[in-house]
Amino acid sequence: MALSRYTAVQFRRPMVRGLNLPFLVLAEAEGGAESERVELVVKSTAGYRNRPECIVREMFSLLLAQQLGIRVPEPVLVRFPRGFDYGAGDFPEYAELIRKSPGWNLATVHLGNSWKPWTNTTSPRSITRDKIESAYCFDAMVQNSDRENDNPNLLWKRDQLVLLDFDKAFGHLRVYRNDPKPWRKVLMLQNLQRHCFHRFLPDLDEDELLGNSIWEAFLEWHSTSRKGSLTREFGSELQDPEVDLPLLEGYLTNLADHAEDFFRYLTERSRG
Repeated sequence: MALSRYTAVQFRRPMVRGLNLPFLVLAEAEGGAESERVELVVKSTAGYRNRPECIVREMFSLLLAQQLGIRVPEPVLVRFPRGFDYGAGDFPEYAELIRKSPGWNLATVHLGNSWKPWTNTTSPRSITRDKIESAYCFDAMVQNSDRENDNPNLLWKRDQLVLLDFDKAFGHLRVYRNDPKPWRKVLMLQNLQRHCFHRFLPDLDEDELLGNSIWEAFLEWHSTSRKGSLTREFGSELQDPEVDLPLLEGYLTNLADHAEDFFRYLTERSRG
């Protein structure tokens, strides 16, 4: 399924936090009516500064999460019309980001204000063990180390959980590219005992493994034609669209071929 495309029509405000200086805009679907306008959280191309490969990594992670049943904001593409930066005149830094980000930019559909940020003091008991395990294991799969206690990057509402921000995903792809089981070193680098979900993981028996649900979903996804759909999402619209894609695909194929080793080692690293 192709990514939805939008044109920004109004600058709303900077978001509260974010390494890439994200901001909120009102946008109109390409070829759509005014009634189809939505709010988007934009991570501009210029906001990634000298890390263009992180655009691909983040988009890939968001799309993969959707395929595996992990809830994330819907990723889309957005562009700014001529003169759009003037609407951000009260925020010169953001106006400059807009001017330096021609063409298509990565954005996600804003979820609205009914969702609450996950914090150390409000971690809800309504979130099921399966959702917690799946989210924890997914971060391990995509090498995401940006979900620690002081910066969870999570939203929740009742029994629903949404994972945000993957611009630090797949940061160790090149370090161990010739290792047949690179996750054994990568998981140590990620230091997942600092993950915000680590203290919520269940006490498992010696023969139990974490993440049965996402394990099954990952193997099913990898064995079907859906696997190729992620690569097809990337085209000339994104800066450096080929960056890391062969490595990403190779890493996931290797992980699928050794899935039991990955989940067993992840479980061992997560004890204590």
